[in-house]
Amino acid sequence: MKLAEMNKTYKNMAWTHFMNLEGAELEYYGADSGDCTFKIDNIVFKVVEDADDGYRSYLGTIDYTDLHNSIFFKTPIASVKIEIYDTANNEKPERDDDDQWMIGGVNQGYRLIDVNDGHVWLEFGTQNYDDYYPMFIFRHTPKEVKE
Repeated sequence: MKLAEMNKTYKNMAWTHFMNLEGAELEYYGADSGDCTFKIDNIVFKVVEDADDGYRSYLGTIDYTDLHNSIFFKTPIASVKIEIYDTANNEKPERDDDDQWMIGGVNQGYRLIDVNDGHVWLEFGTQNYDDYYPMFIFRHTPKEVKE
């Protein structure tokens, strides 16, 4: 088997593993927005932007990684479930403070949602995926500290 075929098989295995976790309750150790990595159940995943896209950027793949500089919590900070989302399927659009999150577009991707209170810890995928200039997103949102 050629190296390129082995690499593709490996990436498909990581993607399939991640997809099979949908709906399972998982231990969440945090995320690193700068490196697009997150840790669940002692596995570090790296979310990779499509490298061949030029001005447009889609979610490329989800891969395992040991090569990162991310710092995660030593113990889980939440129990989460993975949810696949697609705002083309009548999901209510969300907007951030700058009104930038859903500018005229449809989004597809994944969310890590707290099983106890519904907080969205992590969201990643493609914004405006059916537009001429889609955008790769990776957004980690910690909970606010309550006094």
